[in-house]
Amino acid sequence: MSCCVDVHFWRQSVVLMAVGFYAMSTGFVLSFPSVLNPVLLSPTSTIKVTNDQASWITSFYGIGGVFGFLTVPGIMQKYGRKVAQTAMNISLIIGFIMLIIAKDVGTLYAARCIQGIALSGVILAPIILAEYTHPKRRGYFITLKNAALATGCLLCHTLVLICTWQEIAGISIALNVVSILLTFLWPESPAYYAMVGRYDECDKSFIYLNGDTPKARKMLKDLVLAQTERREKEETDRNIQKFLVIIKKFVRKDFLKPFFNVTLLTIIIDSGGRYYNLAYIVQIITEITGNNSVAIYCSIGLDFLTVVACCTSSYIIRKLPRRSLLFSFGYTSVALMLSISVIVFLKSYTSTNFNVPWLTPTIILLNSFIFTLGVIPVYSTVSGELFPLEHRGSGSMASGIIFTLLYAITMKCTPIMMDKTGIAGTYGIYGLCVAICLVILQFILTETKDKTLQEIEDEIKGIERNKTAGLQDRETFTIIQKC
Repeated sequence: MSCCVDVHFWRQSVVLMAVGFYAMSTGFVLSFPSVLNPVLLSPTSTIKVTNDQASWITSFYGIGGVFGFLTVPGIMQKYGRKVAQTAMNISLIIGFIMLIIAKDVGTLYAARCIQGIALSGVILAPIILAEYTHPKRRGYFITLKNAALATGCLLCHTLVLICTWQEIAGISIALNVVSILLTFLWPESPAYYAMVGRYDECDKSFIYLNGDTPKARKMLKDLVLAQTERREKEETDRNIQKFLVIIKKFVRKDFLKPFFNVTLLTIIIDSGGRYYNLAYIVQIITEITGNNSVAIYCSIGLDFLTVVACCTSSYIIRKLPRRSLLFSFGYTSVALMLSISVIVFLKSYTSTNFNVPWLTPTIILLNSFIFTLGVIPVYSTVSGELFPLEHRGSGSMASGIIFTLLYAITMKCTPIMMDKTGIAGTYGIYGLCVAICLVILQFILTETKDKTLQEIEDEIKGIERNKTAGLQDRETFTIIQKC
């Protein structure tokens, strides 16, 4: 039995490794502007750009993300998870090749925009891992994906010391190629096969990944039964105009509830500094301390602590419920952000002596560590768990558009806020945003730890599966036996 468990663990781990290499490349993409822009702005650059153009090169990644979220989730639902995973890797490869051969600013814009298509992986990668992995492994597998992304950021910032930006782009391309090769080793997702009614292939894929134990058969039976019921219901709606069906889908409770949860979690992630720290940490620390050297050390320390936190959180998320992890670490982060605001305010606007150069930077790094340790893993995991199977395409698209819009707004508004309200006001406003979202989530967030995706879906829909399953057990087992 232990041998079988090991075999199925490693089969699921191949999926993790493929997604992990993709996530590492995404880390390169997120950090690449810090490597590319200084070269472009230098007097010796062959491509002459202004500061405004350099900022647009960075921003076009988010613009491409909108297109990605409008297309890739649909590809995932229609053609499967493997095709979507491959498409995201290919968009990164094409973008990096275009960056390497670019001779003008327009090509740089296009390259970053094409890479933005893969930004949909922020939502889709957790969904893929959630569908392929056992409920007890799901949380820490998704968290290890976050660790891979953080490792990509750290590698990109470190390689700039010994490599040119073209060589760094080449390394990232190699990561995408490995990810695509590993993707060819998976079967297609059992959830996808069940959704499209290919039950024999669903059976084979599910058993390959999870084994043929009574518990695995129970999970398979629930999956097939739920999708059989959904497909039968859709048959009765065929006479309704397609447009009305789509509108009805977006206002259903089982869509709106997970969408609202994921949106609030996205606001928390953006306000907590997940992305503006990557872009503006040097500027923030320099403004606080007046010392650029301290700021550089802090940026390196931030990447290192992020990797450590992601690796550590893969263990923590296995042990603690999602809600406990989110609220305990979330409110701790709020307290640290507000303390940063108060300390900077007192130092700037009063005569109180806070002449401790490393105090505020240390709190900022501690807050980033706490946030990455407890809040980001919950966001990544829950965003891949909450949407019912029939809504995973549309839910990913809608949540992804919200994600890209909030990402763009945060990246654009943070420098303005720092200019208008100072570091104290910026951290104070963001801290309050996180606190408000946490309070709302306390009343609406569903606990998902150790539950199958079907159990989570049934809870969101208000279905008592044990009551309905008994009426159709014979029919369901007949379907499974035919597979």
